[in-house]
Amino acid sequence: MLATVAGVAALSALFTFVPLWHAHGLYVRDAVRLDGQWWRVLTAMWVHLDWRHYLSDVAATAGLLLLAGRVARIREMLLVLLICGVAVQVAVLRMPEIGWYGGLSGATHGLALWTALRLLQAPGWSRVIGVVTCVIVLGKVWIEQSWLAAIVFDPSWGFGVVRGAHAAGAVAGLACWLLQEWWDQRRR
Repeated sequence: MLATVAGVAALSALFTFVPLWHAHGLYVRDAVRLDGQWWRVLTAMWVHLDWRHYLSDVAATAGLLLLAGRVARIREMLLVLLICGVAVQVAVLRMPEIGWYGGLSGATHGLALWTALRLLQAPGWSRVIGVVTCVIVLGKVWIEQSWLAAIVFDPSWGFGVVRGAHAAGAVAGLACWLLQEWWDQRRR
């Protein structure tokens, strides 16, 4: 598990702190739509705008991976993180007001909801943690969406927080959980 967390942190560090990787990894709407730089849809989740953004996203993702480890295999967790990250980028493509984007927060919201739903199925404290996590994630996304703006400038960060990405990530996390449940029922 620690190797997984270290891998996520290292990949994010490369795309955040190596200028060439940062420049070519960040989602830039015109580069994707007009110049055919499709790889940015796959790399934007690893790019962060500064060290604080990097630390907060990596810490949240690491905590969720460790929490999900109570009920899921590493391969499942990473797959959900990647699917949610790509789903967020596809959703961002549909939001013309977002010219550029980077960060794990959208994918992390998806991982958080998927983890919470998985924990709800476990006995004991895991179920309690699942309920609390569901309430936090759904409440946060609901409050953020009540502004009806996909992106809102946050002076404490110094850049716009793409709240639409958080909602898209949560929807993707729910979709991953539903698909996994359907697949498990089908195999029984």
